[in-house]
Amino acid sequence: MLHWPDCRNVRDVGGLPTTDGGRIREGALVRADDLAHLTDEGLAACRAAGVSRVIDLRGSVEIAQLPGPFADDPAYRWLPLIDEEAERLRDLAAETTTLATYCGSVGRNARNIVAGLRAVVDAPPGTVVVHCSAGRDRTGMLVGFALTVAGVAAQHVAADYAASTAVDACEPETMLGLLEYVTDRYGGVAPYLIRHGMPAAEVGALRNRLRR
Repeated sequence: MLHWPDCRNVRDVGGLPTTDGGRIREGALVRADDLAHLTDEGLAACRAAGVSRVIDLRGSVEIAQLPGPFADDPAYRWLPLIDEEAERLRDLAAETTTLATYCGSVGRNARNIVAGLRAVVDAPPGTVVVHCSAGRDRTGMLVGFALTVAGVAAQHVAADYAASTAVDACEPETMLGLLEYVTDRYGGVAPYLIRHGMPAAEVGALRNRLRR
């Protein structure tokens, strides 16, 4: 865990093993809860980490209520994961579990998921920070997909997801179920991203950016 007061759920995913014996590079990708909570001390710690891009996955209402400290910074990208138009058509009765919601999100928010990961790829050299409000669901999905593309095995992706339990319950089975769903329906995370508009070369670049 990183100490960025007053964020409660911020960590570098560096060090996670890949299936071919590699590792995720430290300082490549940090996941966080709402950076609007940062104190002056926390903001200084964030900047000291060499942050080159901040990807804010929150919705329009959230950023209106709590604008982030990077809102006017060239490093900032507001790329909401949830498609607010598609969200109006969501069948709440069919999504009574977190896993069901995640699986539904994969379909209706595909373009936004791709946009978020493309923003990781084209970020300047340095640390990319991905955050939402709690750093659990939207951030968990995007980071989970990025780690999977980079070659991290599903059980390690799920363990990283579950590390947000201090904020709220995050069961590893939820992430495992999501990755299984994407594999069954699309053939895997990489084919899913390519199908929804991410060039194959950028999928490869995402993998390379995150690895040592």
